[in-house]
Amino acid sequence: MKKILPILLVLTLVLAGCSSTPNNSPDQAETKNQLSVSVSIASVQWLVDKIGGDLVKTQSLTSSGDDPHTYEPTPNQMTAIAESDLYLTVGVEFEEVWLPKFVAANQKLTVVDISEGVERYVMDDHEHDDHDHEEHHHHGFDPHIWLSPERMKQIAENVTATLIQFDPENTTVYQANLQNVLLEINDVEAKLDELLANPIRKQFLIVHPSLGYLANSYGLDMLSVEIDGQEPSPAQLAEILHLSEEYGIHALFNQLGTSPVNAQTLANQTGITQIFEIDPMQYDWQANMLQIGEFLQIALN
Repeated sequence: MKKILPILLVLTLVLAGCSSTPNNSPDQAETKNQLSVSVSIASVQWLVDKIGGDLVKTQSLTSSGDDPHTYEPTPNQMTAIAESDLYLTVGVEFEEVWLPKFVAANQKLTVVDISEGVERYVMDDHEHDDHDHEEHHHHGFDPHIWLSPERMKQIAENVTATLIQFDPENTTVYQANLQNVLLEINDVEAKLDELLANPIRKQFLIVHPSLGYLANSYGLDMLSVEIDGQEPSPAQLAEILHLSEEYGIHALFNQLGTSPVNAQTLANQTGITQIFEIDPMQYDWQANMLQIGEFLQIALN
């Protein structure tokens, strides 16, 4: 991946019909000169809103409880895509299928990869000490880059560069807003440093492996229940039970939108006493990361 400012992919194909616009982020006032920006993840929408303010009109295709692995846009969202100036991609799974369709719906749409320069890790759906086993479960890069303060700062820089590219007259505003949001991200990072300092154990158990970047930043070991996006086999489940007992794990992380029944069943089998529901797709990135940090502090102690 080139470690440069985001490459602008100006894509020209046939313009499809369009009508109304979607709901925008909270408290956003529309002006005639706003850039219309579509993004894939609500936390990225939060970031664009912070940096763009009233100069942008945003929509996120996914929100709380959605599954970006199986997402399909609504007709209203396709209409909004047809009216957007920019689409900011971070490389989530559904974009591989839908980005060409978005481009076909809007000949003026500019697609920008705002993950340029962000370090990605190969996803391991079931991390533990058995390296031979791990080799069979590596399959592509972990897409959850926004769940990392370090990477969110790089995304913020890329978003700012993109907005300035398309609206240079407001460069000063965007740069000032960037500095403010970087302070907020740094504050989150400092609080996470406090929450996750000197835990009793390094291991935590999670149904869907969405916290890999955060785990890596703090030297934690994320044990995933899902294997290659699927429920574990009996043998894999037995291994999970064994590891939970070995590490003294007493908490399980479940994702909003995932069956609570399965999580409760697993908790009953492992003797787990706490289930924490997290929402990687939440709009308010700052509050969400701090809540995840607080849950992790409890789970690791």
